[in-house]
Amino acid sequence: MTLTIARFKPENVSSEEASKVLASTPNHYKLEYFFVSGVGAVPRDILAYSGADWEDKEVTNWPAEKNSPFGVYPILHIHTSDGKHLRLCESIVVEHFLAKKFGLLGDNEWDEQQIKMFHSSSLYLRERLFMRVTWNYKEVMDKAFDKFMSDELPLWIETHTKHLKDNGSNGHYVGNKLSVADIQTANNIDHMQFIQGADKVLEMIKSKSPEIWKVKEAVDSEPRLQKWRQSEGYQRHLAMSKAVYGNTGI
Repeated sequence: MTLTIARFKPENVSSEEASKVLASTPNHYKLEYFFVSGVGAVPRDILAYSGADWEDKEVTNWPAEKNSPFGVYPILHIHTSDGKHLRLCESIVVEHFLAKKFGLLGDNEWDEQQIKMFHSSSLYLRERLFMRVTWNYKEVMDKAFDKFMSDELPLWIETHTKHLKDNGSNGHYVGNKLSVADIQTANNIDHMQFIQGADKVLEMIKSKSPEIWKVKEAVDSEPRLQKWRQSEGYQRHLAMSKAVYGNTGI
């Protein structure tokens, strides 16, 4: 395997120029990730919701070669009309950047920090799910799944349900409009539908927290996201996810 450590920006682009690029609106975006949902699902949803000029960029050189700032994906490529090219990577950075640019981090500083906290909490759950259930060693997967069902998932359900009730049980974490926290929770549940033991996971969420399920329904009913999820690209991600995540283990 060859690792090419890609730069975040060209050497001839100053920090001030790069900042102006990030702040500008008419850019072209490429989200580079594998053709599964996974860590690419939330930034794809944000880009689809935003109406931005964007495209999926499939990782084609992996595992023989990695061309990335950290050797991992996703990478958000930002291209300007005058030829500048910046890269952002690490999923939480990409998601927070896109969420702020396209109005998914609330209306003020307090809203933003709350949304980031809920988003981070759901990211932690996703990582526990990936590590315990999705990509664990086959001989311990059953035990790991039981641990997830007895510890991580109930804690997430209990805490998030309380906060959603505090917000009026309206299908949103903060206020009464869509945020990146809502999108993250909906995508967590989508991923859970692919894994072994999915019926038990989904039943626990539905039975213990109609409030969390209402968040998923609010995200799924958003017209711009509905249009994206009917697209050929999204359907390909969905089919690949079912094939990959339904038969995992190391």
